[in-house]
Amino acid sequence: MTALEIKPQNGDQTIDWADFVGGDELSRLIWDGLSEADGTWHYMNFTSDMSIWESRHDGSAITMYYQDERLRELRVTPGLAYNYLLPYMLRYKLIVLA
Repeated sequence: MTALEIKPQNGDQTIDWADFVGGDELSRLIWDGLSEADGTWHYMNFTSDMSIWESRHDGSAITMYYQDERLRELRVTPGLAYNYLLPYMLRYKLIVLA
C-alpha cells in the first residue's frame, strides 16, 4: 500500500508541522486512542524518531515521524488507519497531499 502524506494547512496553503499549533495535541490524541484500542493496533518503533501503528485487521498503518518529540510528518495507508485518522483530519483541517 502506498502511504499518503497528511499535512496541516493555513487557509489554502500547507504549512510545516513545526508551525502547526495543534501538533502536540493531535499526536497525543492519536497515541491515546490507538494504545487503548484493546490490541487492535500493533505498535512498532524502529528508530527513536518514528512510530508506526499497524491495524491487526487490514495491515493499514499510521506512521508518525518526530523531531525533538514534536510531530514533523504524518503518513497513513488506506484502510482502517485512514478511517481512524479521518475525524482528526476534519477537526484539525489536515489535508492529503496528492
